[in-house]
Amino acid sequence: MELSKYDDVRVFEHFDFCGNTIYRAYNLLSKYDIDNLLDEVDDELNVCEDKWDLAVEATNRLTKRKLWYPVSWNNLLKLARVHLDNYAKITKNSWFSELKIQSYWAKRMKGTTLENYNRELYINYGNSHSHDHFDLGMIYYLKNPSRIYGTLIENDDREIIIPGDENSLLIHHSSINHQPVMPPPIVAEDYYRCVIVLDFMHPSKMDYYERFGQGNEG
Repeated sequence: MELSKYDDVRVFEHFDFCGNTIYRAYNLLSKYDIDNLLDEVDDELNVCEDKWDLAVEATNRLTKRKLWYPVSWNNLLKLARVHLDNYAKITKNSWFSELKIQSYWAKRMKGTTLENYNRELYINYGNSHSHDHFDLGMIYYLKNPSRIYGTLIENDDREIIIPGDENSLLIHHSSINHQPVMPPPIVAEDYYRCVIVLDFMHPSKMDYYERFGQGNEG
């Protein structure tokens, strides 16, 4: 069967930005797994009391949850490992293959007031952040109304917005300033944005940060 112009056959791609390799992978999970993860995230946010991160909901206790869909989560984590290893191969740096997941959580933006959006979520320098002690970050775009709502990365007075295709992932250096590109409330109320974030750390550093209570910073 001939592919239509709308069929996405991309697997992965990478490019250099200010000396760091940006990596993207596409078409990762089945609709079955995606629906399971969305269901799990929805329930966790329904029962989580301290879920607000500005105007965005965050699953602060996802790692402590007894998962409803462990197979679907395992499928995501296995793909994360495959692409982390591929990142190491592309960068010719086997050190990246030694990294372990230190923390993971989901963030959902289903809508807020326009005032909150402009103050807390609109793209500006005040809303960027970094995770200084992590070695790599991975963002999986579980649900997204449009690829234009991706991730902005700042480096050396330069900035770039990486598209956030639904069912794709981004690997970047999370110690570099970055911020999500959130849909405006009128869009998010109809079709919301939800991502799963994984932060990676080398095993040689994990014991120190766990002992001093810094391992779950996000």
